[in-house]
Amino acid sequence: MQLYAEPRKALADEEIEIHLTELPPFGKVKLRANMRLPWAEKTKFESFACFTADAQGTLNLSTQKPDFGTYDFPDAMGLILSMKMVKGGLKDIVKNISTEKSLFIEITAEHGNKQACVTLERLYKKPEVKIQKVTDGFVGEFFYTENTSNKTIVALGGSDGNMAALSIISAQLASHGFHVLSVAYFNETGLPKKLAEVPIEYFERVFQWLDQNPITKGNEIYVHGTSKGGELALLLASKYPIIKKVVGFAPHAYCFQGLNNKNVSSWTYGKHPLPFIRLKNRILYKNMLDCFIRNIPFGYMHTYKAAVASAQNKEAARIRIENAKADLLLFAGKNDNIWNAADGCNEIMDTLTRFDYPYNYQFFSYEDTGHPFPFPYTIPLSVTLSMKLFPRIVFVTGGTVKGNTYAQKDSWAKTIAFFNS
Repeated sequence: MQLYAEPRKALADEEIEIHLTELPPFGKVKLRANMRLPWAEKTKFESFACFTADAQGTLNLSTQKPDFGTYDFPDAMGLILSMKMVKGGLKDIVKNISTEKSLFIEITAEHGNKQACVTLERLYKKPEVKIQKVTDGFVGEFFYTENTSNKTIVALGGSDGNMAALSIISAQLASHGFHVLSVAYFNETGLPKKLAEVPIEYFERVFQWLDQNPITKGNEIYVHGTSKGGELALLLASKYPIIKKVVGFAPHAYCFQGLNNKNVSSWTYGKHPLPFIRLKNRILYKNMLDCFIRNIPFGYMHTYKAAVASAQNKEAARIRIENAKADLLLFAGKNDNIWNAADGCNEIMDTLTRFDYPYNYQFFSYEDTGHPFPFPYTIPLSVTLSMKLFPRIVFVTGGTVKGNTYAQKDSWAKTIAFFNS
């Protein structure tokens, strides 16, 4: 029995081909995988799949469905994308996230008393990518190489305010040949503690810094925003014509209430709050109670959808995306359970068509997809798909492992091609 897995060393977002040869015709084989996140050694993830070889005694994971296991569809990366945490907890994962160390995955094949094993090394960033912390006028991290011809991307995270988590996205983008500036806009020293009343003029310092940096000086500015960061990315593009490309991953069409349990806007401009759609706590709690009674998963999507439907100020709160001077690429899941991003993106497309928007714009929506991390094979989906809040209250972000993985893979490839075009 021979086990092949290539490439043995690759970026964390790259696919691996796994196949076996020299098995008996129609022989049974079990594959197991395990890993520990390099910044969270207390955690352990495992997966497995059992297969039947073909008449030639070969097995290719990209074309063959497991007989049973932690996933049930043909996929070369099935063992990796279906990893389940068997040791540790979510708190261990979100602390001390780092892109400096490699992730090692051990894959073992077993047939009778025969065993074969390979170890894969997954890189969160290429060695040549450098990281510079920025605290001069704003809080950020700059991922770069000495190649001044690389294009420049500003990366914006979502409502978790976790700069370390954002660094994984930025490091991967930088490893694909971009200069990437991750920017915090709350939850850091000198910034609003909560995502509420964030002054968007703050980003003028970011644009100035990029213009003065010899590595990025003169480059067009692109923006990648995830979730609330997608809302912000579109808002910035509507105000600042210096932005020439925007990728919004699960964004929305409106400015919403801030996330501080107060009736205030998420954003301000010119020291004035921007009009926003209010979120109603009674709808949130009613939905949570209903989920508890019916013993079904809970999410915020119903609250956001109801807020938009009942808002009397929708037009005032709408992001004036027709004023942007940027090419736009939007992605959303049809089963997003955080907020109704697909509805928002469809509204954005309608607006751009109505105003005969002169720049390029596209929207891709995905079946069986919720609110996943923007690129594949990094944080196991089993961690982010559902979280137990209270007894009988399970918070889910939406979609299936298969659907979310396809969306991550497809949207990430489209994102890199879009920024390169």
